[in-house]
Amino acid sequence: MAAVSRRYALNLMGSFRLLGPEGERIDIASRKGMAMVAMLALAEGGERTRSWLQEKLWGQRDRPQAQGSLRRELTHLRDYLNVGAKPLLICERQRVMLDLSLIDVDVLTPKSGGLATGEFLEGFDLAGEEGFEDWLREQRGLLEAGGGARSGPGAPAAVPQPGVEPAPASFVDRPALAILPFANLTEDTAHDYLCEGLSEDLIDRLSRLRWLPVIARSSSFAFASDRVDPRIIGQKLRAKYVLEGRLKRASGGFAVTVSLSDATTGYSLWSHRVPLPPDRSQDALDPIVAELVGVLDAQIDYAEQVRARGNRQNRLEFNDLIWRGRWHLNRLTRADSEMARQLFEQALELEPESPEAIIQQTFCLGWSLWARRGSDAEVAEMRQLAHRAIVADPDDGRGHMLAGIAEMWLRQPGRARTLFERAIALNPSLCQAHAELGCHYNLVGEPAAAIGPLRLAQRLSPNDVHSFFFIGELALSHWMLGKWAEAVDHADQSLIRRPAYWYALVIKINALVGGGDLEAARRAYGELMTVTPDFTPQFIDWTPFIDRSWNRRLAEGLAAVTGENKPEHKPASRRRR
Repeated sequence: MAAVSRRYALNLMGSFRLLGPEGERIDIASRKGMAMVAMLALAEGGERTRSWLQEKLWGQRDRPQAQGSLRRELTHLRDYLNVGAKPLLICERQRVMLDLSLIDVDVLTPKSGGLATGEFLEGFDLAGEEGFEDWLREQRGLLEAGGGARSGPGAPAAVPQPGVEPAPASFVDRPALAILPFANLTEDTAHDYLCEGLSEDLIDRLSRLRWLPVIARSSSFAFASDRVDPRIIGQKLRAKYVLEGRLKRASGGFAVTVSLSDATTGYSLWSHRVPLPPDRSQDALDPIVAELVGVLDAQIDYAEQVRARGNRQNRLEFNDLIWRGRWHLNRLTRADSEMARQLFEQALELEPESPEAIIQQTFCLGWSLWARRGSDAEVAEMRQLAHRAIVADPDDGRGHMLAGIAEMWLRQPGRARTLFERAIALNPSLCQAHAELGCHYNLVGEPAAAIGPLRLAQRLSPNDVHSFFFIGELALSHWMLGKWAEAVDHADQSLIRRPAYWYALVIKINALVGGGDLEAARRAYGELMTVTPDFTPQFIDWTPFIDRSWNRRLAEGLAAVTGENKPEHKPASRRRR
């Protein structure tokens, strides 16, 4: 009698079929549920962000509706898939993962004699969901080319393309990006100018990201995005990433769909659909281009961090040290911060004058100072390091932004604002610079002016690891304006992203006190003491408001909850936050 398999089995060649650990067939009722399983199975590491899945499967819906639909679908899928001893489907706050160690996928684990026969997801479609249809066409195209639907452990190797030799390493092993001319799918050649203009604007804007080399237009525009495999383009241009775009008619107007691919594997990393405004002037299109640049910056940044994280060599090279350090720094823990500092120091030993290494070391020092509420002398050290980064590369907006943060913490608002505005002029898509400018307005007592830059930062990078800070500052703006409900709402949104963010909890407590809900304020205070047991009112004293009455008001809100006497605020050589 044949042994019973203890692994799941997924067939994607031909009709979709999923078998459980005991060999039983698992029938998923929803087509979008089946599509999600297929998309996770072919993702690197079996993992996708929630926002990516929403865009692909519910791209026609508003974001709140798409989020609700995804939650419902995941609830049903867990019932179908998590039937074994270990869960197959893992759902986290930002990401969803299929445990590929528990499942055999026919496309990735071909049996002797080659891949399974039949069309990939035969007869499968999702009417009206262009994001999914684009993904499906891409996977079928890769399989027809003989390269497999993706690369990864156990995946079939890519078939060498005739006449194309692997390109040698270039750009000092930095991740170069090629932006192809956008394809005009409107059937009206009068819109060719719009496609070319959008592509050129993206090249110009992305070139301002000093860490990311962008292939020149004269080279990348030699390829048509709808005709050539991204892997071939990457080999020809020595690019690690390829960005494609398509202009289509949509709902009486036009929309652009952009997609980012790993040029080494042909694997699709991200795609996004953007409706274009009726007024397609430069002024109207600029915000769209800026938002695309902000999101691409974050996507490629994250992809490089993940790649470097997987590098297990004993001696990491310079770029791996930088990206691995960034991965640790973005985990926002003291232990990871220390690991990041060590990695950045190793990078500086290899290249002492590298602007990137200096900038990352400054980021790391800044986070450490914020976390432990460092002294004026330590902040002055950060300012000196940031100015060293500016000298190393005057055109990198990040150095100016970091210097501005130091000036802000030293209560030099005029200098800080000048540096933030310079950072934004150098890179209009630098989301954190917009957020820091908004923070500056809060600290100088102009909360109404802070809201615009903070909201722009959110749009530029909606899934940014620091989004809890952007939203927390919005909570502060609304509290300062006396808008209690809005302040509580934004504080809650910030805490969803980072539950241990004590500053958002302090703002929430004060907003609840302002609105007269003392019972809820007490509960929030209990939460504050749970997540930050070492919290004291001196944390608030560090916050560098120019008018220190704001520090006093925040402390008085806590005192109203705890029943303690009004706290005394005496001049200090260093503010506490």
